[in-house]
Amino acid sequence: MKRTAIALIILAFMLAPFAGCTSESFDPNALPVAITYGKVQSTFLKFGIDINGDYCKALKAHGARSVRLFIADAPADVDAKLAGVAGVLVPGGFDIEPARFKEERVKECEASDLALDELEYKVLEFARAKKLPVLGICRGMQMLTVFYGGSLYQDIPAYFKSASPIPHRESLDLWIYKHARPCFHDAVLEKGGMLAALLGAEKIKVNTYHHQGAKAVAPGTRVIARAADGFVEGIEGTGDQWILGTQFHPEMLRLEDTRFDAIFARFVQEVGKRQGAKAARQ
Repeated sequence: MKRTAIALIILAFMLAPFAGCTSESFDPNALPVAITYGKVQSTFLKFGIDINGDYCKALKAHGARSVRLFIADAPADVDAKLAGVAGVLVPGGFDIEPARFKEERVKECEASDLALDELEYKVLEFARAKKLPVLGICRGMQMLTVFYGGSLYQDIPAYFKSASPIPHRESLDLWIYKHARPCFHDAVLEKGGMLAALLGAEKIKVNTYHHQGAKAVAPGTRVIARAADGFVEGIEGTGDQWILGTQFHPEMLRLEDTRFDAIFARFVQEVGKRQGAKAARQ
């Protein structure tokens, strides 16, 4: 118990810069985007620390507002919130429970949040049925991969083999979980892919915080970015639902490199299209 308390205190200090979204004023003209909150995000939000704060700020900068979906929400409340949104952002977070992609848990697999897995499946089922645009970042891209029928490497260093391996995460062991610290590598962007078009580059430096990622890419999606070791760094949908996933964190990168703002600008543009189509039907 003492170790857990110390770890939470350390984590609170590390996450204090993300508190900026907690008192966000309601703008009725902003486009509504659902964003999920697991047990860690929900707990820290009670203390004024919004782990999802950078996502919220990026959405707000482009005319959207965050509609928070909590694992503690009653099913009827989740349904009511979803009924009012026009897009979904699935953020970073804990590992996805391997049972979701029909694998046994290995020793390198880290903490998961079963309630968050369940909530995000419900949200993505709604988004698929309504053809809402979805942006998945880090764990969010992994959740898109699993939800649409793909699988994950449960631990990149242990199970992904490459002739030229690169680090995908540096971590700080906080006893209750491993806190990812930023490291960076280049991502090669697929010609003709959405990321290459949005970022205006064939290669770009990205941040990396993950120890898991796509193994079998899901049907209905394709790879549009890879790291130098061949690991999947970006996916997009190939069907009639707008889907974009990045293993890196553009909500952080946009603060130093404004090219990454284009990802949120395009996402919010797609949300606007769905909101307009929704309004036309009413």
